[in-house]
Amino acid sequence: MKRLISLLLILVLMTAAFSACGSGVADDPVANIKITPSADKYRSYYQVWIGSFHDSDGDGIGDIPGLIEKLDYINDGDPDGGDDLGCDGIWLSPMMPSSTYHKYNVEDYYDIDVQFGTLDDFDKLIKECHDRGIVVIIDLVLNHSGAAHEFFQNACNELRKGKEDGYARYYNFSKEYDSTYQYQVSGTDYYYQGDFWDQMPDWNLSYDGTRKYFEDVTKFWLDRGVDGFRLDAVKYFNDSHTDGTEFLKWFEDMARGYKSDVYMVGEDWDDAYNVYETYKSGVDSLFNFKFAGIGGEFMVAGSGFMEDYVKKLKKYEDKINERNPDAIDAFFLTNHDMVRIANNIEEDTNKFDAALYMLAPGNSFTYYGEEIGMEALDTNSDAFYRSAMIWDNDALPDINANGVNSVIANPLGGVKQQLAEEDSLLNTYRRLIRIRQQNPEIPRGKITDTVSFDDEYCAGYILEYNGSRVMIIHNGDEKSKELTIDAFTAPELRGWVMCGSDELKAADSTQVTLSGTTLTVSPRTSVVLKETK
Repeated sequence: MKRLISLLLILVLMTAAFSACGSGVADDPVANIKITPSADKYRSYYQVWIGSFHDSDGDGIGDIPGLIEKLDYINDGDPDGGDDLGCDGIWLSPMMPSSTYHKYNVEDYYDIDVQFGTLDDFDKLIKECHDRGIVVIIDLVLNHSGAAHEFFQNACNELRKGKEDGYARYYNFSKEYDSTYQYQVSGTDYYYQGDFWDQMPDWNLSYDGTRKYFEDVTKFWLDRGVDGFRLDAVKYFNDSHTDGTEFLKWFEDMARGYKSDVYMVGEDWDDAYNVYETYKSGVDSLFNFKFAGIGGEFMVAGSGFMEDYVKKLKKYEDKINERNPDAIDAFFLTNHDMVRIANNIEEDTNKFDAALYMLAPGNSFTYYGEEIGMEALDTNSDAFYRSAMIWDNDALPDINANGVNSVIANPLGGVKQQLAEEDSLLNTYRRLIRIRQQNPEIPRGKITDTVSFDDEYCAGYILEYNGSRVMIIHNGDEKSKELTIDAFTAPELRGWVMCGSDELKAADSTQVTLSGTTLTVSPRTSVVLKETK
């Protein structure tokens, strides 16, 4: 009986947390609407940097067993209960054998780096994820290998003997030194292409042998249960040897031949026009760098100006849909190569920026620690962007896989502290992910129109999916608004997130209410309405 009472108390407390966090009123739809788990490619992804996430064996390096231990934090398998984040997709950082901590110079595409575990550990991870309804995509490095890769070593040895028609065909070699061929093969007069580093020689992506090798690699991981791939450095697929769009199309078509619903998201930080054009390959997604990071559209809009933001959002979607009608935009704030967002903005703006990207159509990608406002201790080194996850400010981790010698308490608290705080950044993320999953129109819908209220601080857009329409409204002002909803004749309030600071809430305690077609919106608040008929 005591156990039953305790379980009931936990359920009541969890419901209260969802009702209270950022809601402002007791009658909160977010606490009551059931979630239908996703069965397609539309997901809320969580990016895990394995070596910094959770250490299971005390060696100071995060590992796959450690990730398994923390899966319930990401998603406990119950979409309508628990204290999980609610993400139903995971993107794993590179995990294949490599001499570096970041693992982007792959030496063996068919194994797990010993620092992170074994293939058996990986198989267990896949099973545990799938049991919880989580899909897993892995970082796949196709632009280059590590210099210690067997094929590159064989190629260099053959070139020293004057043989050019063997393993050398897998890479790009030349006897002419220039900005492309800048690294010399010792003992020869040959140079090789390496876009990033001399320890990362570029593959020849036009060679049939390379493509056959990558086909075998792809099948190997799909057979182990992987659901898709994050493709590194897509921007560099295109060079004097290879039409990058053609290669990406080949890879996409090949992978779909083994798994029809495989999901692909490419890393291409090129200018917007070239990103639009890359969508012609048929790739599912390309990360939206235009909106991410310092100076990106989310950061700019975080200052409060909404009219311009919603127009840019619709324009970007229109452009990628012109090239690929099935395109799924891939939104994020920061990733492992970028200064953490919390280094540049206050907590309330962090919440508002989170609302902007979480309520945009497409897939969301949350970098581990972003949901608790982790900061980089040094903004001049990417190693510090990948520091240890802070689970508990009172029990700091000792993960040092990437040369980060100092781990300090998180200013906003670790996971443990923020779960206990009603209006924490973590609970804001939990609420936003829940709203995304309660309203399938948000990730899957197309923007059919933008909505203006003749107020530069307040604007919205309409998303339509399978004949159903929702309206996302952002009030970026520090003042409450009373809005008339003309576009929907019978709007229903589906959820909201109040992102204002404690001081702002004290100065303007207006709550979110809907009476007929009159919507009252709190300061610095995002609202979701649904059209009913």
